[in-house]
Amino acid sequence: MPPKKKKGKGKKKASKKDDAKLELEDSYKRTLDEIAALKDHLAVRRDLTRRAQSASLDITKRMEETERLLKEHKEDQKDINADMTRQYKTMQTEMGLRIHQLETELGRTRTQLSATEAELKKSYEDRKKMIDEKDNIIKDLKLKIDSMEKAYDNVLREALDNLIIKLDAAKLLWDQHSSLIQSKNKQTLLEFGLNPQDI
Repeated sequence: MPPKKKKGKGKKKASKKDDAKLELEDSYKRTLDEIAALKDHLAVRRDLTRRAQSASLDITKRMEETERLLKEHKEDQKDINADMTRQYKTMQTEMGLRIHQLETELGRTRTQLSATEAELKKSYEDRKKMIDEKDNIIKDLKLKIDSMEKAYDNVLREALDNLIIKLDAAKLLWDQHSSLIQSKNKQTLLEFGLNPQDI
Protein backbone atom coordinates (compact mmCIF):
# COMPACT_ATOMS: atom_id res chain seq x y z
CA MET A 1 0.00 0.00 0.00
CA PRO A 2 2.62 2.58 0.76
CA PRO A 3 4.18 2.26 -2.68
CA LYS A 4 0.81 3.01 -4.28
CA LYS A 5 0.50 6.21 -2.28
CA LYS A 6 3.92 7.25 -3.43
CA LYS A 7 2.90 6.70 -7.08
CA GLY A 8 -0.20 8.82 -6.57
CA LYS A 9 1.85 11.66 -5.11
CA GLY A 10 4.20 11.53 -8.08
CA LYS A 11 1.33 11.94 -10.54
CA LYS A 12 0.06 14.99 -8.67
CA LYS A 13 3.47 16.57 -8.81
CA ALA A 14 3.73 15.87 -12.53
CA SER A 15 0.27 17.32 -13.25
CA LYS A 16 1.13 20.44 -11.22
CA LYS A 17 4.27 20.85 -13.31
CA ASP A 18 2.24 20.48 -16.52
CA ASP A 19 -0.30 23.05 -15.31
CA ALA A 20 2.47 25.46 -14.42
CA LYS A 21 4.07 24.89 -17.82
CA LEU A 22 0.72 25.53 -19.59
CA GLU A 23 0.18 28.64 -17.51
CA LEU A 24 3.66 29.85 -18.39
CA GLU A 25 3.04 29.22 -22.11
CA ASP A 26 -0.30 31.09 -21.94
CA SER A 27 1.36 33.95 -20.14
CA TYR A 28 4.13 33.97 -22.76
CA LYS A 29 1.59 34.04 -25.63
CA ARG A 30 -0.34 36.86 -23.97
CA THR A 31 2.90 38.79 -23.51
CA LEU A 32 3.77 38.28 -27.20
CA ASP A 33 0.27 39.50 -28.20
CA GLU A 34 0.63 42.56 -25.97
CA ILE A 35 4.07 43.30 -27.43
CA ALA A 36 2.66 43.04 -30.98
CA ALA A 37 -0.21 45.38 -30.04
CA LEU A 38 2.21 47.85 -28.46
CA LYS A 39 4.41 47.74 -31.57
CA ASP A 40 1.35 48.53 -33.74
CA HIS A 41 0.41 51.35 -31.39
CA LEU A 42 3.97 52.70 -31.50
CA ALA A 43 3.94 52.61 -35.33
CA VAL A 44 0.67 54.58 -35.36
CA ARG A 45 2.15 57.07 -32.91
CA ARG A 46 5.27 57.49 -35.05
CA ASP A 47 3.15 58.09 -38.14
CA LEU A 48 1.08 60.70 -36.30
CA THR A 49 4.24 62.37 -35.01
CA ARG A 50 5.69 62.43 -38.53
CA ARG A 51 2.52 64.00 -39.90
CA ALA A 52 2.37 66.56 -37.08
CA GLN A 53 6.01 67.54 -37.70
CA SER A 54 5.32 67.88 -41.42
CA ALA A 55 2.29 70.09 -40.78
CA SER A 56 4.32 72.15 -38.30
CA LEU A 57 7.08 72.65 -40.90
CA ASP A 58 4.49 73.74 -43.48
CA ILE A 59 3.00 76.29 -41.09
CA THR A 60 6.48 77.53 -40.15
CA LYS A 61 7.38 77.96 -43.84
CA ARG A 62 4.16 79.87 -44.48
CA MET A 63 4.78 82.10 -41.48
CA GLU A 64 8.35 82.79 -42.64
CA GLU A 65 7.06 83.64 -46.13
CA THR A 66 4.45 85.98 -44.65
CA GLU A 67 7.08 87.63 -42.45
CA ARG A 68 9.33 88.03 -45.49
CA LEU A 69 6.50 89.65 -47.46
CA LEU A 70 5.69 91.92 -44.51
CA LYS A 71 9.35 92.89 -44.22
CA GLU A 72 9.48 93.67 -47.96
CA HIS A 73 6.31 95.71 -47.62
CA LYS A 74 7.82 97.68 -44.74
CA GLU A 75 11.01 98.26 -46.73
CA ASP A 76 8.97 99.41 -49.72
CA GLN A 77 7.00 101.75 -47.50
CA LYS A 78 10.23 103.06 -45.99
CA ASP A 79 11.68 103.65 -49.48
CA ILE A 80 8.51 105.43 -50.59
CA ASN A 81 8.51 107.59 -47.45
CA ALA A 82 12.19 108.42 -47.99
CA ASP A 83 11.49 109.31 -51.63
CA MET A 84 8.52 111.49 -50.65
CA THR A 85 10.64 113.22 -47.99
CA ARG A 86 13.40 113.81 -50.53
CA GLN A 87 10.91 115.23 -53.03
CA TYR A 88 9.39 117.43 -50.35
CA LYS A 89 12.81 118.74 -49.30
CA THR A 90 13.73 119.35 -52.94
CA MET A 91 10.52 121.32 -53.45
CA GLN A 92 11.19 123.25 -50.25
CA THR A 93 14.68 124.09 -51.50
CA GLU A 94 13.33 125.12 -54.90
CA MET A 95 10.68 127.25 -53.24
CA GLY A 96 13.31 128.81 -50.97
CA LEU A 97 15.42 129.65 -54.02
CA ARG A 98 12.38 130.99 -55.82
CA ILE A 99 11.41 133.13 -52.83
CA HIS A 100 14.98 134.36 -52.60
CA GLN A 101 14.89 135.25 -56.31
CA LEU A 102 11.58 137.02 -55.82
CA GLU A 103 12.95 138.98 -52.87
CA THR A 104 15.99 139.95 -54.95
CA GLU A 105 13.73 141.06 -57.80
CA LEU A 106 11.58 142.96 -55.32
CA GLY A 107 14.63 144.81 -54.01
CA ARG A 108 15.57 145.75 -57.53
CA THR A 109 12.01 146.73 -58.30
CA ARG A 110 11.85 148.98 -55.24
CA THR A 111 14.90 150.88 -56.38
CA GLN A 112 13.58 151.07 -59.93
CA LEU A 113 9.98 151.93 -59.02
CA SER A 114 10.72 155.02 -56.97
CA ALA A 115 9.47 157.07 -59.93
CA THR A 116 5.92 155.70 -59.96
CA GLU A 117 3.56 154.77 -57.14
CA ALA A 118 1.42 152.71 -59.50
CA GLU A 119 4.28 150.43 -60.53
CA LEU A 120 5.25 149.99 -56.86
CA LYS A 121 1.66 149.06 -55.95
CA LYS A 122 1.51 146.54 -58.82
CA SER A 123 4.81 145.04 -57.69
CA TYR A 124 3.46 144.54 -54.14
CA GLU A 125 0.31 142.89 -55.48
CA ASP A 126 2.35 140.51 -57.67
CA ARG A 127 4.55 139.56 -54.75
CA LYS A 128 1.56 138.88 -52.46
CA LYS A 129 -0.07 136.72 -55.11
CA MET A 130 3.08 134.62 -55.57
CA ILE A 131 3.50 134.13 -51.83
CA ASP A 132 -0.14 133.07 -51.53
CA GLU A 133 0.31 130.59 -54.38
CA LYS A 134 3.42 129.18 -52.73
CA ASP A 135 1.59 128.90 -49.38
CA ASN A 136 -1.27 127.12 -51.12
CA ILE A 137 1.20 124.76 -52.83
CA ILE A 138 2.84 124.04 -49.44
CA LYS A 139 -0.57 123.38 -47.86
CA ASP A 140 -1.55 121.09 -50.75
CA LEU A 141 1.71 119.19 -50.46
CA LYS A 142 1.28 118.78 -46.71
CA LEU A 143 -2.27 117.51 -47.24
CA LYS A 144 -1.04 115.05 -49.88
CA ILE A 145 1.72 113.77 -47.59
CA ASP A 146 -0.74 113.37 -44.68
CA SER A 147 -3.17 111.56 -46.98
CA MET A 148 -0.45 109.22 -48.26
CA GLU A 149 0.70 108.45 -44.71
CA LYS A 150 -2.86 107.53 -43.72
CA ALA A 151 -3.24 105.40 -46.84
CA TYR A 152 -0.01 103.51 -46.09
CA ASP A 153 -1.11 103.03 -42.47
CA ASN A 154 -4.44 101.60 -43.68
CA VAL A 155 -2.70 99.27 -46.15
CA LEU A 156 -0.36 98.01 -43.44
CA ARG A 157 -3.23 97.51 -40.97
CA GLU A 158 -5.26 95.63 -43.58
CA ALA A 159 -2.28 93.41 -44.41
CA LEU A 160 -1.73 92.61 -40.72
CA ASP A 161 -5.47 92.00 -40.16
CA ASN A 162 -5.56 89.65 -43.17
CA LEU A 163 -2.49 87.84 -41.84
CA ILE A 164 -4.12 87.39 -38.42
CA ILE A 165 -7.33 86.12 -40.07
CA LYS A 166 -5.35 83.60 -42.15
CA LEU A 167 -3.35 82.43 -39.13
CA ASP A 168 -6.56 82.02 -37.10
CA ALA A 169 -8.17 80.04 -39.93
CA ALA A 170 -5.08 77.81 -40.23
CA LYS A 171 -5.07 77.25 -36.46
CA LEU A 172 -8.77 76.34 -36.50
CA LEU A 173 -8.22 73.86 -39.35
CA TRP A 174 -5.23 72.37 -37.57
CA ASP A 175 -7.21 72.06 -34.30
CA GLN A 176 -10.06 70.33 -36.12
CA HIS A 177 -7.63 68.02 -37.93
CA SER A 178 -5.82 67.29 -34.65
CA SER A 179 -9.11 66.46 -32.89
CA LEU A 180 -10.07 64.12 -35.75
CA ILE A 181 -6.70 62.36 -35.56
CA GLN A 182 -7.00 62.01 -31.78
CA SER A 183 -10.49 60.54 -32.01
CA LYS A 184 -9.29 58.09 -34.71
CA ASN A 185 -6.37 57.08 -32.48
CA LYS A 186 -8.68 56.53 -29.53
CA GLN A 187 -10.96 54.40 -31.71
CA THR A 188 -7.95 52.39 -32.97
CA LEU A 189 -6.71 51.87 -29.40
CA LEU A 190 -10.17 50.79 -28.32
CA GLU A 191 -10.28 48.32 -31.23
CA PHE A 192 -7.03 46.83 -29.93
CA GLY A 193 -8.57 46.57 -26.50
CA LEU A 194 -6.45 49.36 -25.03
CA ASN A 195 -7.80 52.25 -22.97
CA PRO A 196 -6.29 55.56 -24.25
CA GLN A 197 -6.33 56.98 -20.71
CA ASP A 198 -4.05 54.17 -19.51
CA ILE A 199 -1.35 55.11 -22.06
